[in-house]
Amino acid sequence: MRKLRLFFCGRLFAFALLALFILLAGVFLSLWLPRALAPIAAAERFFSLAVALAVACDRSPAEYKISKTVLILLLPWMGAILCLLFFSRPRMTDFNGGMSENRSSKTSEGALAETLCGLRESRLSSAEYFPIGREMYEKLLTDLKTAKSSVFLEFYILSEGIFWSDVLSVLEQKAAEGVEIRLIYDGFGCSTTLREGYEKELAVRGIRACVFRPIRFPSRKAGRRDHRKLIVIDNRIAYTGGINLADEYIGEKIRFGHWKDSAVRVTGAVAGRFSELFARTWGTLDPSPLLLSPAEGGSIPCAVIADDANEREHRAGRFLLLRLIAGAKRRLYLNTPYLAPDTALMQAIESAALAGADVRLMIPHIPDKRLPFLLTRSYAHELERCGVRVLEYTDGFLHAKSVLSDDTVFVSSYNLDFRSLFLQAECGIAVKNKTLAESLARDFLGAWAGGTPLPPEPKLRGALTRLLRLAAPLL
Repeated sequence: MRKLRLFFCGRLFAFALLALFILLAGVFLSLWLPRALAPIAAAERFFSLAVALAVACDRSPAEYKISKTVLILLLPWMGAILCLLFFSRPRMTDFNGGMSENRSSKTSEGALAETLCGLRESRLSSAEYFPIGREMYEKLLTDLKTAKSSVFLEFYILSEGIFWSDVLSVLEQKAAEGVEIRLIYDGFGCSTTLREGYEKELAVRGIRACVFRPIRFPSRKAGRRDHRKLIVIDNRIAYTGGINLADEYIGEKIRFGHWKDSAVRVTGAVAGRFSELFARTWGTLDPSPLLLSPAEGGSIPCAVIADDANEREHRAGRFLLLRLIAGAKRRLYLNTPYLAPDTALMQAIESAALAGADVRLMIPHIPDKRLPFLLTRSYAHELERCGVRVLEYTDGFLHAKSVLSDDTVFVSSYNLDFRSLFLQAECGIAVKNKTLAESLARDFLGAWAGGTPLPPEPKLRGALTRLLRLAAPLL
């Protein structure tokens, strides 16, 4: 009920009503006006053709072009207007950006530099893997209480409850002690979990907060959200992964059964890389500078992987995933709640399985959103036919986003779908370390032991989900 109240009282409801009105008006115009006036029909065709040609000539992935073209064919006026106003253009370019700088030189741990070719390598002192949110929650509260200079938080979802209340209590206390507390949360992700103007309430408590892209209409960047989950403490400790600050992630609120997620805690020089990432996003929202102290320490090779919600940026996450998948020789374990990859990523996973690696994929058995769930199963069936072993997490909802390629671990906020791969701000960390790799492997295989096979796909549903794939890049 609380989410419904926030929805109907917030901008998202007004946005939805306006979008629905424009859609219905567009359908009406598409069906009625061309029959009434021949000149309008001709204008419709020329306008739709012009937009379709612009889509065809754009440097977007082929899947986006197909989706937009189908939309234009289905609703010539409205489809073309939606493509112009709302749907950003993910661009395919050679990788040379994001959180990357110069090509990594080979070191004693040259295998990581080779895997992450083109990505700036960093170092960490320690890395701890959390297989469930409760374990991260307990460790995080302890670390927050030790903060001396700064705490930076960047999240897609904040939801009032036990988890956020406990974190907020410590942050408020630290702010009173003079610790700099800065917070970024996403305008769409928190539209049904926080009140409008919540950042002003936090300011009274000494916490400086910014909302990433509040809901506005119209906006071509409306779909480009900040999907990161990131905490940096004193430029020496960093947390990242798939866990948001909401009660379902720590088992205090039951949604879809047991909520399975994962995160990592890292220390050392790499925490400074996460601080730089946070500072870059903060600088787009607030002109006040961040004072970052030098971060040092560490012998374990790693790399911070991140993408901005900006169509001009290159996509480091997709680049890394392709390299990790292509480089898997012995094992490739994948956790994802949503599976809707582009053709190149699908082919890379299939090729790894056909080349003889032990390729396993775990997806949810209980859906949180029906359409993405149907798409996930559709793509999973296709991978299964190519030799990928697929199971569904039976105990509840699988929200973990992790990859294990031989002894390289990648824990992040990236889903294996178009939104994460091409549109949203995401982040994660890749680490080549046998101890961390075995921790993730034990967790994955433990969940795998209780998994359930993919159910057979009825022919009619299979045909319908293949049609649904045409819209996958726009969902």
